[in-house]
Amino acid sequence: MGTVGDLIRREDPLRLLEGLLTDAGQGRGSAAALTGSPGTGKSAVLRALSATAAEAGVTVLGACATEAERGLPYGVVGQLLSGTAGGTGPPSGARDGRDANRPETLYEALRALAAHRPVVVTVDDVHHTDEPSARCLLYLCGRLAAAGVLLVLAGRPSSTPSLPLAEVLRHPRCVPVPLRTLSEDGVAEFLGARPAGAMDAATARRLAPDWHRFTGGNPRLLHGVLADHRDCGPVRPARPVAGTAFRRAVVGCLRGAEPAVTRTAKALAVLADQVTLTLLARFLGVPERAVVPSLAALEATGLLDAGRLRHQGVSAAVLESLTAEESARLHAHAARVLYDTGAEPPVVAGHLVAAQAARTADGGTGDAPSWAVPVLAEAARHAMPAGQARRAAEFLRTAHRLHDGGQRPDGMLTTLARAEWESDPASVIRHLPALESDLAALRPDDGRWAEAAGLLLWHGRHDTVVRGAAGAGAGDGTRAREVRTALAHLCPGPGRQGPAPAPDAVERVLESLVHTLAPPPSVPALLVALLYAGETDRAARWRELTGAAEPAGTTPARQAVAAATTAVLHVRTGSYDAGAGHAARALALLSPAAWGVAVGMPLAAAVRAATARQAHEEAARLLRVPVPDAMFRTRAGLHYLLARGGHLLAAGRARTALADFHACRDLLADWGERSRDGLDWRTPADRALRRLGDTPDGDPVAVLTRAERRVALLAAAGCTNRAIAAQLYVTPSTVEQHLTHVYRKLRVRSRGDLAKLAAVRAAGPADGAG
Repeated sequence: MGTVGDLIRREDPLRLLEGLLTDAGQGRGSAAALTGSPGTGKSAVLRALSATAAEAGVTVLGACATEAERGLPYGVVGQLLSGTAGGTGPPSGARDGRDANRPETLYEALRALAAHRPVVVTVDDVHHTDEPSARCLLYLCGRLAAAGVLLVLAGRPSSTPSLPLAEVLRHPRCVPVPLRTLSEDGVAEFLGARPAGAMDAATARRLAPDWHRFTGGNPRLLHGVLADHRDCGPVRPARPVAGTAFRRAVVGCLRGAEPAVTRTAKALAVLADQVTLTLLARFLGVPERAVVPSLAALEATGLLDAGRLRHQGVSAAVLESLTAEESARLHAHAARVLYDTGAEPPVVAGHLVAAQAARTADGGTGDAPSWAVPVLAEAARHAMPAGQARRAAEFLRTAHRLHDGGQRPDGMLTTLARAEWESDPASVIRHLPALESDLAALRPDDGRWAEAAGLLLWHGRHDTVVRGAAGAGAGDGTRAREVRTALAHLCPGPGRQGPAPAPDAVERVLESLVHTLAPPPSVPALLVALLYAGETDRAARWRELTGAAEPAGTTPARQAVAAATTAVLHVRTGSYDAGAGHAARALALLSPAAWGVAVGMPLAAAVRAATARQAHEEAARLLRVPVPDAMFRTRAGLHYLLARGGHLLAAGRARTALADFHACRDLLADWGERSRDGLDWRTPADRALRRLGDTPDGDPVAVLTRAERRVALLAAAGCTNRAIAAQLYVTPSTVEQHLTHVYRKLRVRSRGDLAKLAAVRAAGPADGAG
């Protein structure tokens, strides 16, 4: 017998059937059609009726039709006759093929049983009954009045049964007994019933509205939600949860529905928010009027609400029930239908991604239509400005897997790398060779040219970008100027766009970026350019403007860049605690490999903050973070050297610190820049020399660049300009220029004076410090 919860609000149908059972005991036989959507409790009512009849001494014969045995002649009748006294199966004529159309056999067997006591015959899932058995039931239904037999047929409504079965269900002696889903009050009663719900009345009443909306009042779904609710203990959520039991219940309801209803549910789950009646009919390949009965059946089951699957939990259950092959086929079909009806590219692309993912899971490939790759590329271009970088990357990865023979649109790889950078900049490393090719192929006024340049700069491919910027010629578009300005700040030097940009030039580029998405390093590079030009207030103002204009909080990379830039600003203005916090967050968001050459920015800020707070162990730990060699050819590397030198000096390692400060000196000289407030190496170098027992004047060579120092030493040794040029692989004119700078800096006039200075330096304690 079913549990109490199974029979909630089923008392009236059960009483009606029990009344018909009483009539059968008085010789007035009848039939009843117990109909209800899957999960509404038909089987539970049959079990309760059978238990009541057995307790009253009534003979109970039961059968359950199945779809698998629908083609087995007399399958249902055979189940019923196997329970009669001496019955061994279907009529003998049916077993040996003779007299297969004699439906009276079942009637005669039941009339013989009813001569002694009443008989109840139940057939569950009657809609699956084989046709010969249906003829026997029809014959029996027309002769029940003179027999003490109650025939109860349970099945789903609005089905399309065979003609004999349809006649049975419409027979005048067949009483309709419909079952419907529970009302909100019925759900409250279900939740408070024991042992089904086992909740107190107040809790059941409080939860009932949400649970009714979640299940549509379907008892099978309620049982599933209740099981999931119990599994959430000891702290159970107030709202229902679509867990494993609920999803199984959804699949069970669909398994008991007609094939057309199940197909409709799958189509609704796949089409999701895009579904309309017209689109649904086109997807299913049927007229719109043919879809309406299936929608009505789903609504009666409780799975549908306002033309859509009730909630995401139902959709997820339906999609999980699909095989990989079926999922790929349905999503590919959805993409085709949506494409043909003019849907937006991101909508179509979502189904192409799902179809490809299912094919991959199934170990297959499948053929993609010719329009698939362009649609995916276009969808990615829609997603990027909307801040949906992960989604754009999914679209483009799918496009790469689908394209053949290199037929992808120009710049698509750059867009993919740009999208992947947002979540994990380290993933871009594998694309760097292809990005270099794209940079050469794209025009400088194409936004993707700037994106490729920014990604290459981020990962230290400066020379490639220098060549690309030079090849841009007179191109003066916004993105080209932006990259050139960023390049001039990040890694200046001979042939690299000249010296660092002036603050006004930086601001003009920033103005053009407020409403656009910049390549990764550009905005922070420009902000730091302002900062180290002494324009702290202007840098802070632009940090606020660009932070509001760009979706810096939408992806890990943008969050990290924003945090690093803020850390530099705080440390530059002496707010070391705040700067340390922002730097720590920046380093936590991205791995060192993901940071590329830009890792010097947060590390320099963090080391400077730690040194200022005398947290020397923390600074030493930060300096153990691996950094790429290419970083030391960039301005980020310059700040890293200054920060490291400051820590080493504070830790008592003056000679090693001096080497870092002199490395900064050489970089600035190579770039043609002068030391200034934000890049001051002289002051800490002076402190290091004083700690070593010397002064800057006692180390005359300290003011020279590395190239100038090599020329000076060779000249002091008596080498001619031509000999020096040959030894250093430079031109004699270059040697002459270096010597001019050397004489001016050291205030000497001849090679003999150089030899004297070299001898003084060799005898001093600062030798080797640089």
